[in-house]
Order: sequence, then C-alpha cells, then structure tokens
Amino acid sequence: MRIDVVMQRPQKQSLCSSLRRDAHIKCLVLTLLIVGCLSALVWCQCARVTRLVVNFHSFPITTRRTASPCEEGYVFIPLAFMAMLYLVYLVECWHCTTRMELAYKVDSASVYEHIQQMRETQPVIWWKAVCYHYVRRTRHVTRYRNGDAYTTTQVYYERVNSHGSGASFTYTNCGVKDISKKLIDLEKHPATKIRFSKGFAFANLDAANEFDEQRRRFFHENERLDDYMEMCEGLDLVGVNFQEHMVAFAEPHRLPW
Repeated sequence: MRIDVVMQRPQKQSLCSSLRRDAHIKCLVLTLLIVGCLSALVWCQCARVTRLVVNFHSFPITTRRTASPCEEGYVFIPLAFMAMLYLVYLVECWHCTTRMELAYKVDSASVYEHIQQMRETQPVIWWKAVCYHYVRRTRHVTRYRNGDAYTTTQVYYERVNSHGSGASFTYTNCGVKDISKKLIDLEKHPATKIRFSKGFAFANLDAANEFDEQRRRFFHENERLDDYMEMCEGLDLVGVNFQEHMVAFAEPHRLPW
C-alpha cells in the first residue's frame, strides 16, 4: 500500500507581506512619531535662519543675525514628547503578541519531535455539560442620605449549578488517521514562526452519523436534569502540551538579530 505524504516547507515573507499579515499598527505609529520628534530635534540644532532684530536704542535700529529656528525653551517640547512616546512604546512592546510567541523558541529538532508526538498521540473529542437553575434571593441594603439610614430589600437571582458531566467520542468502529502535512527544511532558515491548529473531520457519512448520534445522546441525557444546560465540546491530544505558536531557530544560541 502506497501512502502519499504531502510536504510543507516554510515560506519566506517579504516586508510588505509581513505588514499585511500583522502590521503592528500601534508600534508602527509610535515609531513614526518618535522618528518625527528626533527629526524635529535635529532640525532645531542644525538648521539656521536669518532673523531681523529691531532695537530702538541703537543705530541702525534693524540688524540681521543667524540663529536657530527654535527658541531655547521650545526644544524641550519635542524632547519631552519623545520620552513619553518611548515609555508608551516600551509598554506596547511588553504586551505585544510577538514577544509572547518568542517565549516558546526552540531548535528545529525539538519542533520535529513535538510534531511527531502530536501525530502519534491519541486524540480525544470531548463534550461537557453543566446543568443549572436560578434561585430567587433577597438581601437587605442600607443606604445613607443626609445622615439618615434607609434599609431596602433587594431581589436578585443567583445561578446554582446542580450537575456536571463529561464524555468523549468513541471512535473504535471508525478509526482515526492523521492527515497533517509533513514539515521540512526548518534548519535551512534562521528563524521560522509556526502556528499549529487542531481539528477533526469525518472521512465518510457513517462516521459523521456515529458522532452526531453519540453527541445527541449525551446532551439529551443531561438536558432533562435541570432547567438550563450549558454545553461545550473540544479536541485534546492526550499527553501533549499543545501550543498554538512556536518559533524555531536553526541555531538557538546564535539568534539572527
């Protein structure tokens, strides 16, 4: 039996494509404003203009002299503005998603090993249901007005969870197969940003019907236990710490920057 494996290689992006994908608008605007403040400071220090000075106590009363276009006190305005922008820039960089993604930087071999673990692990499609109802309660609230105390009765509703359960899809009759592409050539690039996603699909109609039947049966058994039901479902990989973003470096000890 021949199994065709689809290969996937890292795609090198240009500056324009990177900006279209994630422009980092806040950092870009702050950088442009800081550059503008620096340009204003350089212009104030280097540029020279000719000024006409009028002095009625001398003759002739008008003289011309070369001076900076900025007054001595005005030069501190762009300087203070630039310092404030730089502090905002540092805060934005600290909360930037790229910095958080760089926290998971690994070498290429570790990425290949992590992908192989996800391929070989057992997937679990789970459902969870929480049954609840609302209880009418009262409480006394005391307010003060002009030194006098007023007590009123306030009515509110509190949610009470009465039952919670979970189950998983039994696919022993259907089987499971990983169809993700094989990632290669990570070591040929200095840095590669990788985004992982997980999901499931059905190869035939029988498997889809089996999934719908088990899911419907589980929620039907729980929805009768109380007035309301909160439900959710998801996919987990057993024994694998799934991370959505990773950054792979060809040489982790010698970063490209």
